[in-house]
Amino acid sequence: MAYGSSTTISYLGTMAAGAMADGTGFKPATQGIATSIQAAANGHTQLTANVKAAGGSVDTLCNRDISGSGAFTGVVPELYTSIVGTGIGVDRMKAHGTLMFGDSPLQMAQTFFAAQGLVSISEDLAPTLKKLNDGVEFGKFPNSDSLVYPSGGVFPNYLGSGYPDYQAVVTNGVSTLVTTANVSNFQLLASDLVNLGSAFDLSDIASFGNPGQIIATLYNANGLSASGLDVLLAEASVDPGSIYNLGSENYNVIMQAILDGVTTPELIANAQLLLETDLNLQSLGDYTDFEKIFVNSKDVISFSTMAEFKTKLQALELGRIETVAQLATYINSVEPASLPTIGNNNNFVVTSYVDDMIAKFLGGTGPYGAITLSDMIGILGGVGISTHATEYITVMNRLYSAGELTALRARIGELSAGVKGDYTTVVSSGPPEVINIVDPFDGSNHGGFGSFQAGKIGQIEAACAALISRRNVNADIQTAIDAWNNMFKKINDEKDFQSRVDMGYEIRTSLIDNAYSFITELRGTMNEYNKGPIINGMVNQAIAEGDVGGEYMRAYIKELENKQVADDFDIRWRAEFDE
Repeated sequence: MAYGSSTTISYLGTMAAGAMADGTGFKPATQGIATSIQAAANGHTQLTANVKAAGGSVDTLCNRDISGSGAFTGVVPELYTSIVGTGIGVDRMKAHGTLMFGDSPLQMAQTFFAAQGLVSISEDLAPTLKKLNDGVEFGKFPNSDSLVYPSGGVFPNYLGSGYPDYQAVVTNGVSTLVTTANVSNFQLLASDLVNLGSAFDLSDIASFGNPGQIIATLYNANGLSASGLDVLLAEASVDPGSIYNLGSENYNVIMQAILDGVTTPELIANAQLLLETDLNLQSLGDYTDFEKIFVNSKDVISFSTMAEFKTKLQALELGRIETVAQLATYINSVEPASLPTIGNNNNFVVTSYVDDMIAKFLGGTGPYGAITLSDMIGILGGVGISTHATEYITVMNRLYSAGELTALRARIGELSAGVKGDYTTVVSSGPPEVINIVDPFDGSNHGGFGSFQAGKIGQIEAACAALISRRNVNADIQTAIDAWNNMFKKINDEKDFQSRVDMGYEIRTSLIDNAYSFITELRGTMNEYNKGPIINGMVNQAIAEGDVGGEYMRAYIKELENKQVADDFDIRWRAEFDE
């Protein structure tokens, strides 16, 4: 008996769904990442909400190149504050993860559902939108004569000479075969092609219309004797079984002469019967007579020789069409569109029509710029940020050990201590209360927290600028800046992508149905849209926090992977209910 996947959710799948419904199994990876960042360099970044509340904002402390880098004060880089927002950086990171996760795994599932809608549409549209954005052109392929390989291996987009306008696109090039694209002209051309039967072989388009094709076809139909060609071929010392060079001009002259030699009506009739043709022939050589072939359509076709006809056909997509009769059936079934304004347009892209779609559905890291789940919500599982976080933590610890952060760390610590009152002396209890704050760094006296904080911010920015000036001495300084910027660029980009669709954050529910839908969807889509790493990242965070439900999720995910192997061998999966 052959087995495979049951349509019923497995036992482990049900347990995983139950864990989700119970509020377990997943945690936003940003929690663990932010905590690790805060602990880096022995808790170097000490700015807190309490410091901010004391007066004199620290949200932008050193976040500009002119004053240093937010990497060393823990604030959002200036470049990303418009979307990521101000405030302490790791707090913004946590807030972003919490917003996506919601109050429970059930609400997190809805974030996935909302994101998948945009991702799915983007995946479908991206190839076409990318080509349109690059400017799809009509006409000849650039550099086709010289076959110059373009820089970077990226060829320009084009439709080709067989598709010179919108009408040709509508008819897939058939309209280029007639002077005016209409059904009656298509039918006239098709009627002439029907009369050609199987005389010519379209599978060998390079030799199409050559006289040797007639002889080769009759030879394959065992019709050389019936058509009288056997005698003429023998007289010319031509072995019909060795007809191969149909494209040779000299060979065509010989083949044409042999066909011209068959003028007996009975032999011509036999050949027409075998080739299923219906032409008014005086000799078999008339098979290549343009005037004898295109009797009905001669006034409407856009070519005047068989060579021109072949050239036009070579520019078209003919799929599996091998005979002229098949071509006739195809042409007879194609219909042009009534396009009074754009039919002859040879400028394919109307940018105003696609600009909004490009702005919404492109810009991601997927094929053709498609937006992926990682682009939209990757940080939930640490995707796109964990590597940068690890790099940041590593180099910050090295900078701390090297003493590069000593001065800056001291100034930040003094700011934090000062606003908590560690340096405050009450001169008069008032009212109003009069205080002095003596800055331990330079001994300056401040009459209030605002003045103290403003002075300390200046000292911090000076220390930060001094640190930045040593980038050429210690490469870790620039590495830390780059890693920090990359983390917040990722948050910025996710928020940008999410702004393109209604994520439904305001209307999320905790319906248990979400758990079932999310778990059962994983079965077929775990490896799609880069979903797996995001989910595994959240599961790993849950387990790291002691969430047993995360282990049920991990077990189910591994079951899905193993089942794919079992299904290849039709092995029954015993933990999957199957009657």
